[in-house]
Amino acid sequence: MGFSIKELTYKNKYLLFLTEQEYAGPWFSFKLYGENVGTIPVILKNIEPTPIYKLVNSKKGTFVDRITLDFDIKEYLKKLIKDGKIDSIEFTREELYIRLFIDVFNKPKVPYINTFFTFKNISDYDLIDFNIYFVFDFDINGLEGFDNDLSGYDKDNDILYQYDNTNLHGGFSPISKSTNFETCLTKDFEINENHLNLSNTLYEEPGEILSALQIEFKTLQPEQTFQTALTVSGGLNKQELIENIRDGKSNAIKFLNQVNRNVKSKQRNLQELAFVSLNLQEAKDCD
Repeated sequence: MGFSIKELTYKNKYLLFLTEQEYAGPWFSFKLYGENVGTIPVILKNIEPTPIYKLVNSKKGTFVDRITLDFDIKEYLKKLIKDGKIDSIEFTREELYIRLFIDVFNKPKVPYINTFFTFKNISDYDLIDFNIYFVFDFDINGLEGFDNDLSGYDKDNDILYQYDNTNLHGGFSPISKSTNFETCLTKDFEINENHLNLSNTLYEEPGEILSALQIEFKTLQPEQTFQTALTVSGGLNKQELIENIRDGKSNAIKFLNQVNRNVKSKQRNLQELAFVSLNLQEAKDCD
């Protein structure tokens, strides 16, 4: 369970096509710190099995889709206890989670998609060295060109992109300045406890390439919120891509207040009954 973009087109040309879910969305890392647990490193892909990720509610609109997810810290720690990785813990409260609000603005007649990510730490723990990674395994021109992509990074506009010999470009950029970037072969991409920072390098040969941007937020304290937005777009050349993403980011900034009001609303924070029993089920056959 989580959030990913499965397919994406630009002017009827594929930018993403049948991409694995974990390679088309946000990843997170942080160190969970509390007196009763010490410091525990956490790395989450955008797709994690229930009951670690729990769906709170979702709503599909005319051009705005809203999803609310919880990362259940207690369930995560219980799994570590069960696996013998940490000692048994006496929890201080019933609800310990990080709430993730996802707002996807996909307006007609604009050449970009804006997705807002809002994190709220609803726990007694500090989330130290909190990082979000935006990961996209672009398949420029779909199956016809999935393994011959090149990549580039526009430093002035903080845009990471892929393209092929047709000059079709696909790229993305956050409204928060990224701290690191990387492109590499998809099979070589890895985030782990010993490798938390992207390399600031580009893969130099054509190939089946993955692109990732990293934003480091330092520490997310109890009840503290972090928010950013990501613009994804395409272009028939590099300049068109840059113009589309710049327009998208300018538009995203205008909607920050609207998104903030919505994530604070009572309705956005109510658990939908349809998901209660689903969230209690332990997912099977998940990596």
